Amino acid sequence: MVYEVRRLRLLRDLAAHGTIAATAHACHLTPSAVSQQLALLEREVGTPLLLRDGRRLVLTEAARVLVAHTERVLAELERAQAEIAGLTGEIRGTVRLSAFPSAAVALAAPAVAACRASHPDLRVLLDESEPDESVTALRHHACDVALVYEYNLLPRIRDEGVELKPLLREPVLAALPPGDAPDDRTELADLSAQPWIAPRSDAALRTVLERACQAAGFEPRVDYTSDDYTVIMSLVEAGIGVSLLPRLVTEPLASHVRLSQVSGLELTRTVSVAVRTGGARDPRVTAVTTALEQAARSLAPSD
Repeated sequence: MVYEVRRLRLLRDLAAHGTIAATAHACHLTPSAVSQQLALLEREVGTPLLLRDGRRLVLTEAARVLVAHTERVLAELERAQAEIAGLTGEIRGTVRLSAFPSAAVALAAPAVAACRASHPDLRVLLDESEPDESVTALRHHACDVALVYEYNLLPRIRDEGVELKPLLREPVLAALPPGDAPDDRTELADLSAQPWIAPRSDAALRTVLERACQAAGFEPRVDYTSDDYTVIMSLVEAGIGVSLLPRLVTEPLASHVRLSQVSGLELTRTVSVAVRTGGARDPRVTAVTTALEQAARSLAPSD
């Protein structure tokens, strides 16, 4: 019996997303379509793949075995496609690049320009997305290359369908109001009485801020939130509060805000380029990732 790859991918996605509804949303399908395809796969396999536990669906042992093999099958298909694309030696076609905002400015923009100059037959499309959205898009072939980040205080990205290559490691800095005598390092405990300014929707950075302050022995009093880092920097510059921001966020913003390393606690963000497992040798993907690496090297050395 030959298994349909698209149905195997749906089972893999169900294992990742947990529900039919979430899988349907991620795959741009209706829940009924997902259910029908999984039912057909179950017939092909000849053994139950899903069991209902109340309102939830639980993968059987056979389904978990199939998912593990599916990851390897998809990776091999990616490798085959990459090798075939490389046979001609030409770099042409379209690559879809996804980047979070600060990386779009510092890395994606110069990389796209470099690709346009060096590979005129290569079209690079840029989409702005946060890392979790980009990883999902990679898995579903909605993008080909993604710029993602990981904070050292948070769990790392673990996805068998995605390969990461670190580009740079940057410090997360204390953003402080202007002063006459800026310090190279700041004790977060000295800021415990200050009002804090935090991102509204960036849950990762918000969690890093909270955990860092907790490690310093206090709960931050968050009085102001914004999804616009220009607003956050402006509030800090006006003396309204303090914040924690990655260096890439602060560099393009003209400001008199004091930026200081945090003393006694390592706070870093690693920016990586992500591709589908097995797809890194596609010459189009290689051209974009090489340009991103060059853009990362052109930045000032990180601490």
